[in-house]
Amino acid sequence: MKLARISSCLQAAAIAGSLIALFPMNASAQIVTTTGAPGLSALVPVGPFIVRFDEDGHATIAVNGGPETTLTGTLAPDPTLPAGAGQQLALTYMLPEPVVAGDVSFAEVAGGPISDWLRFTDDAGVLTGATGAGTRMLFYSDFETGETGGSLADTGFPTNLGSGNTLAQLEVGLEGNNGFDYQPGAPYPSNNEYVGISDAAAVPEPETYALMLAGLGALGLISRRRKQG
Repeated sequence: MKLARISSCLQAAAIAGSLIALFPMNASAQIVTTTGAPGLSALVPVGPFIVRFDEDGHATIAVNGGPETTLTGTLAPDPTLPAGAGQQLALTYMLPEPVVAGDVSFAEVAGGPISDWLRFTDDAGVLTGATGAGTRMLFYSDFETGETGGSLADTGFPTNLGSGNTLAQLEVGLEGNNGFDYQPGAPYPSNNEYVGISDAAAVPEPETYALMLAGLGALGLISRRRKQG
């Protein structure tokens, strides 16, 4: 195994350990949901979280109404693909609790090409049912034409995307600085929520990053109100 891959595995393990320390699972919580939209909390009582993230491993997470803390994504072996030499890496965010496994596609317009995928899985690479040990979210993004520097998420789309539990969604925002506000169930803090930045031209400064996330959240709210109207 190459040194870089060993380093990625160690980083992922360290992240998982820190999340367990920060957000210990309620001892009375039980996995009762194995179906539904990918990323839906599989626990009752629910310990909901909201993750705000981008294509370069920058993220924050808040659990059950608590304060936001830093969550770092790293390139790590994709457990849904064959192991061994040449195993594809993916931008990996470790999650603090079991969720419904599966894939979510994001297109910029209805019927248009898919530009991003989220995959919810675990150490065993499950794509249906509830995740087990090592719950994680993988973020795959396309490499835009004219893009000069690839992001961590620009690793290419695996051929088995959409082979398990799958849901299709639309992005919000203008091309070059768009993203999504994905809610597999009720909005946080009633269930999990995933706010992602896609196609950012460059890694933003922390203040700019916060403003971009807030803007995406507002756009998502407007979109939901239009659908309800």
